[in-house]
Amino acid sequence: MLITMELSRTVSSLAHAHRFVTLIFAVGLVLPPALPSQTAKELIGDTCHNELQQRERRTLWSYIAERHSNNHVFREQVIETVDAPVRHLLAVDGDPPTSAQLKEENDRHQELLHNASRRHALQKQQDDDDKKMEELLLIIPEAFVFEDQGLEGQSEKIAFRPNPGFKPKTYEQRVLHALDGMVFVDLHDKRIVRLSGSLQTRIEFGYGLIGHVEQGGTTDITRVHLSPGVWKTSAEKINIDGRFVILKTINKHQDESRTSFEPVAPDTTFAQALNEIGKK
Repeated sequence: MLITMELSRTVSSLAHAHRFVTLIFAVGLVLPPALPSQTAKELIGDTCHNELQQRERRTLWSYIAERHSNNHVFREQVIETVDAPVRHLLAVDGDPPTSAQLKEENDRHQELLHNASRRHALQKQQDDDDKKMEELLLIIPEAFVFEDQGLEGQSEKIAFRPNPGFKPKTYEQRVLHALDGMVFVDLHDKRIVRLSGSLQTRIEFGYGLIGHVEQGGTTDITRVHLSPGVWKTSAEKINIDGRFVILKTINKHQDESRTSFEPVAPDTTFAQALNEIGKK
């Protein structure tokens, strides 16, 4: 039972594993341009070191998200808060939301507003994800082989592939270690501009009896510089398929772009964000 519960938590984090790679490479201090003699591994290592030093720094933002799902396009206003984000539907396939859709959204918002334990559960999930990111961050420089592909604009283009000498110790590390792709690093800030990668092998849990993630899963993530030291994801496409325990299907197909970023007060609560949306 304990193993099953742990694997269940792992499945819920598989989709995050791709994001982990992006944020791991992406978050760091504003630093001078890399020295010409700095190797790709050293550049990535510096960024990982800076991430560990800056993990507690967090800013909140509002933005417009355009999400593709089930052959529909959903346009939403998203406001990040200290507990759970507020997502307000603006349009579906270019048309205003129906009264039924707005009622469903309002019911969901009210349930979260009056259910502190549910909001705390969402926050705990985020905290757990952050902890896993820190753990993965520690292994990045040794988990991959990095190859400098040269300067492209203001970014350094770096190829990465699994280091055959690295032995993953957890399920998350196994998913991370299977990635192969390309990362573009802004040399001034040492932050990610874009990352694309794919799973080069089929990942099996319990020799495939418990579950697996299919080979060929992909991710393509783009980030934008918003203010000194602050970068946010502006577009992401994620595709993961597999199966887990008693034929439970793992499907993560996400296609979302984000624009119109605006800063939000660092202590903004869920209730305050709902109130802000209600004024519009």
